[in-house]
Amino acid sequence: MTPLGPNETLDRHALVMACWLAAALPAAFLFDYGFGQGGAPYLLSGFAIILAGFVAHVIVNAVYGTGFSPRELGLGLIIYGFGLVLFVALSLVGAPLAAHNFMPLSVGFITTGAVVIFYLIIRYGARQAFEGFDAIRDFRSGDRDPARSTGGSE
Repeated sequence: MTPLGPNETLDRHALVMACWLAAALPAAFLFDYGFGQGGAPYLLSGFAIILAGFVAHVIVNAVYGTGFSPRELGLGLIIYGFGLVLFVALSLVGAPLAAHNFMPLSVGFITTGAVVIFYLIIRYGARQAFEGFDAIRDFRSGDRDPARSTGGSE
């Protein structure tokens, strides 16, 4: 990966925002209609459009030779985690919204998670993708790798 100049960084950011805005608006309409009277096909279509936005973001990253920024990763993880926790909580409470749409929402969340894991494995390999989330290894005294340090002093 080569560092981008200020103009290229701005171009990449604008292109990523354009991809996500083009995906988010139709997905929001499909989710709204799917939770109302549309049903499962519209909910699954909403998840498919979100995955299309993710693929568009990956393509932009490939064109510019970059990866996901920490802010992009954090935002994506927070949105996905919030949606998943909300869905599980509503399902446990027995809300009719989640109970009526349990199967399409489950398929959508599982598919979205599987696509992200598949991307990580393809991009970084299985071992390196797992090591990115292996925080326990950093706390073991014998296996400390200074390159993976979180910045804390000893």
